[in-house]
Amino acid sequence: MIFYFSGTGNTQWTARELARGLHEPLISIPVEWEAHATEGPAAAFAYTPARGETVGFAFPVYAWGPPPLVLAFIERLKIISENGTYVFFVCTCGDDMGRTRNILSRALLRRGIRLDAGFFLNMPDSYVALPGFDVDSDAERTEKLEKAPGTLKHILQTVQKRPRQYFEEKPGGFPWMKSYVIRPLFNRFLITDRPFRADERCTSCGLCARTCPVKNITMTDGKPHWKGHCTGCLSCYHHCPVQALQLGNRTRGKGQYLHDKYDKP
Repeated sequence: MIFYFSGTGNTQWTARELARGLHEPLISIPVEWEAHATEGPAAAFAYTPARGETVGFAFPVYAWGPPPLVLAFIERLKIISENGTYVFFVCTCGDDMGRTRNILSRALLRRGIRLDAGFFLNMPDSYVALPGFDVDSDAERTEKLEKAPGTLKHILQTVQKRPRQYFEEKPGGFPWMKSYVIRPLFNRFLITDRPFRADERCTSCGLCARTCPVKNITMTDGKPHWKGHCTGCLSCYHHCPVQALQLGNRTRGKGQYLHDKYDKP
């Protein structure tokens, strides 16, 4: 089984290709979270892999670590298996990943799950919520998308061989500082929907609400309203067909990006 979380489609495409290549079921983390919402915060997400099944995690890198939603899911994850299940991850990111593997591995170990392998897949950047950050240029985006299928083919071939303690990473410069100092501050102060607003271009289409992976947006009097449990994925911003959604002044004049094979509702 392949567990995944995606905001703008990079990881959705990656997870779908992994599931197809490994003949594994594809499981959306936000969908599973919503399906178990009535069970309370102490209820476990329990799964029993079949003999020989592979368990994979696919997610984008947020501030040099796994998204908080992915880690919250793992905190309640229970894998019931006595068959030596093979566990790996693929993280997508526009640049480097810091200590993502270490953070994920420790979260899984707390649930009694050993991480066997991990990989990095360079994909077009979609983070636009701070000064100096914007989507990639057309040339950069094209280059990354052209290289991605070959990299993913290599990842599939490697996972099929089931190497133990095998990791292909791109930690970048100062990875400890990024993942263990900057990332906690980012998660605490910058993953918030408070600055979001819809400007005068909003057409009340509701696409932002329909594409929010965690159902954090409702339409009231024809305008989007955010409910306070944003994941910071920026799916709403990138999906808006008239670019009416803004994060204060941080996103004004910046670009949008969605993977061309993203499944819109």
